[in-house]
Amino acid sequence: MKLQNYTLRYLAITLLLVIPIWAGIFYVLILDEVYDNIDDDLKNSKIIIVRHAFANKELLNSPEFGINKFTIKPLPKGQYSHKEEFSTLKEFMEYDNDNEPIRTLKTVFDDDKGNSYELIIKASIVEEDELLEDLFLALIGLYVMLVISILLVNRLLLKRIWKSFHVILDNLKEIKLGTGSKLKPINSSIDEFIILEKEVEKMLTRNEMLYASQKQFIENASHELQTPLAISINKLELFAENNILPDEQMMELGKITDTLNRLTKLNKSLLMLSKIENQQFSEEKNINFNELVLLLVEDYADLSDYKKVKITVTQNDSLHFMINKGLAIALISNLLKNAIIHNHPNGFVNFIINKNDIIISNSANNSPLNPEVIFNRFYRHTTTNESTGLGLSIVKSIINNYSITIEYLFTKNHQFKIIFPKK
Repeated sequence: MKLQNYTLRYLAITLLLVIPIWAGIFYVLILDEVYDNIDDDLKNSKIIIVRHAFANKELLNSPEFGINKFTIKPLPKGQYSHKEEFSTLKEFMEYDNDNEPIRTLKTVFDDDKGNSYELIIKASIVEEDELLEDLFLALIGLYVMLVISILLVNRLLLKRIWKSFHVILDNLKEIKLGTGSKLKPINSSIDEFIILEKEVEKMLTRNEMLYASQKQFIENASHELQTPLAISINKLELFAENNILPDEQMMELGKITDTLNRLTKLNKSLLMLSKIENQQFSEEKNINFNELVLLLVEDYADLSDYKKVKITVTQNDSLHFMINKGLAIALISNLLKNAIIHNHPNGFVNFIINKNDIIISNSANNSPLNPEVIFNRFYRHTTTNESTGLGLSIVKSIINNYSITIEYLFTKNHQFKIIFPKK
C-alpha cells in the first residue's frame, strides 16, 4: 500500500469515529439551546398573560386552551409553590395527523385579592426525530465531502509534495553497482527530501568503494589461489607418472590429488557465490531455456552414462527469460549435476519445461531433504566427495538476483520447481 493511501485510510477511520461523537454532542447542545429559547418565550408569555389577567378579570377563568394555547384555573385556598415547571409532552396535531412534541410551562400566580390560579402554557417545539434525521443526513454529507476533499488534496497536493521522493525511488531502482551510475538531481524545497538525497548519494559512494574493493579481492583471490592449486596438481601428476614410488605411496599421492581437486572446485564455487552476491554478472540477454537444457543434458551425457542414469526432457512450451547467460547455465547445471550425483543406478532425471516454470525431478536413493536448510552453504544430505555442498547455495543466490522462485517437493522422488515471473 502506498504511503499516501496508508495515511488516508487512518484519517478516514479517525473521521468516522470522531464525527459521530461530535454529532452527539452537537445534537445535545442544539436541543438544549432550542429548549432554552422556547422556555424563555414561555416565561415571556407568562408575564404578558398574567398582566392581561389582572387587567381583564375574564381571563382568570380560561379552562380551555383554545387558540390562546394557555389555561388559567382557580385553585382552592391554600399555600402553593410558585415555581415554574417545564416539561415536554406529546400532543396530536391535526396538520401532521400525528402526535408531535410540545413544551409546557406550569406555574401558579395570585391575583390582587390573594386568590391562587394555575397557569399552563404550551408551545410547539422542533420535532426531535426529524431534527435527528436531518442532522444525521447533514453529517453523512459532511463526512462524504470531507473524504472527497481529502482525496482531492491527496491526489493533487500530496502527489506534488512526494514527487521528489518518488524520483529518488526510481533512481535507486536504476542504480547498479560497478556501472558508475549516479542519482538524478531532484528539484524540491522540502528539507527532508534534500537531506535524503544527500544521504543516499553518500551511501552509494560508500557502496561503490566497497564494491570495487570486494571485486578486486575476488579477482586477486581467484588468481592467487587457483594458480598455486593448479601448479601443485600438475606437479603431483608428473611425479606419479614416474612410477618410482611404491603402490601404497602412489595411493596416498592419489588421495592428495583428489583433495586438491576438491579444494579447487570449492574455491571456484565460493568465488562464484561472491561474484553473484556482488552482482558482477550484469550483462543480460533473452535466454531460451529449452535450448539451454538440451545443451546441458548433452554435456552431462558422459556423467549420466557413468552413473547409469536416464535423462528425459519434456517440452510443453517455450520458455524465455532475461538473465545473464553464465548464471542461467550455472542455475540449470547445478540442479542437473545434483540430480545425477545423488541418484542410484538405473535411476532417472526428468525435465518438464512449461511456459513459466521448469520442473526437475530425479529418483531418490535416500529420505527427503530438509527444505529449511537445503539451500544453506555446505549443507550435505550425503557424505559423497563429489559434492562441495555449495551447488544449491549457488542456485539460491542466482534466483535471489532475479524475480525467480524455487520450490522443493518430495513425492517418493526429489523435485525442484523453478518458477519464472509471468510476462
